[in-house]
Amino acid sequence: MVEGLILWLLLPLGAALGWALGRNPRPAGDPETLSGLSHLANENPDRAIAALTKAVERDPEAAELNLTLGALFRKRGEIDRALRLHESVLARKELRSDLRTQALYELGQDCLKAGLLDRAEELLREASQHASHAVVALELLLQIHELLGDWQPALDVAGRLEALKGQSLALQRAHYACELSDLASQDGREEEALRWARKALETDPGCVRASLCLGRLEETRQHWHDALAAYLKVSEQDARFLPEVLPAIERVCAAGGEVDTFRQFLDKVEAQHGLDSSVWLARAHQLPDANAQALYLADKLAQRPSWRGLVQFLSLPVAGDAGRLSRPVQAFRESLVKVLDKRPRYHCSHCGFAPSLLFWRCPSCKQWGSVHPAPDTL
Repeated sequence: MVEGLILWLLLPLGAALGWALGRNPRPAGDPETLSGLSHLANENPDRAIAALTKAVERDPEAAELNLTLGALFRKRGEIDRALRLHESVLARKELRSDLRTQALYELGQDCLKAGLLDRAEELLREASQHASHAVVALELLLQIHELLGDWQPALDVAGRLEALKGQSLALQRAHYACELSDLASQDGREEEALRWARKALETDPGCVRASLCLGRLEETRQHWHDALAAYLKVSEQDARFLPEVLPAIERVCAAGGEVDTFRQFLDKVEAQHGLDSSVWLARAHQLPDANAQALYLADKLAQRPSWRGLVQFLSLPVAGDAGRLSRPVQAFRESLVKVLDKRPRYHCSHCGFAPSLLFWRCPSCKQWGSVHPAPDTL
């Protein structure tokens, strides 16, 4: 399967080579070039490279051949050879503008693959100034800025890409703003952190991370009303994050003397998301005594069994007070807690990755905002 993918990637290179040779026809009796094209067409990259290498040796000044052969070397993982070929093309004094741009882009890809990120950034930035390579170069630049954590340049590049492609990158830009907010907060620059968090929410009104970030910042300043408003917004943006935000809402309501507001909020979300275990666990904590909690949890568990719900139920005195069964019940609860501790708490909706921590960018597929709390059902 991997070989097939590599061959599929090589076909456009063969087409590009044919186009280049059409613009700069070579002598009719050049068997190596013809052989290289034939092997590309027949999906034999190793022989294609061998034949094109011979063709380059016969005509070292053929820039198109050098660029194509270098790209083939890069695809095969021979980065040093790709770098040498592309650098030799770029070093030529009399080189057509289109070939120079292509050489900048190819060499930028080589450096990115080799981990030479500063050099790759420099080359790709220059290549992005030319319309023919602006989009592809900017896309690679965006990858580099994300790798380096250069969030302000990432915002700038994302803005240029939006203008060129006519495609919204609001989700990514909102997360970049959140990253800048986090950095400012870590450095004690509270006002700047707040500005970036608000900017993130303005950029993408559906960004859960921005609301959580804004709520946390306002809570730190003890602006309870503003913190509550930010946290409440999360339930409207994505109900899957209720397990993350409910403790914060309860905490802020208690600090701000708005306990009734929390009860009213629970009434609302229970009517909308009553089968979500985080909702009825929070509701159980509001009940007056252990017996009422046990009856409530037993009813909810019968409707929709839940890991955390069962652990909470077995933690109640009424469940533990089972005579001769009290010790087995306790042992069962402790076993459940161990299983729950090892169970992934989050899930990526894009690739299925299941981490135990919340990542705003999936470590597996690199998608922003695709990781959310995993279902708690048994």
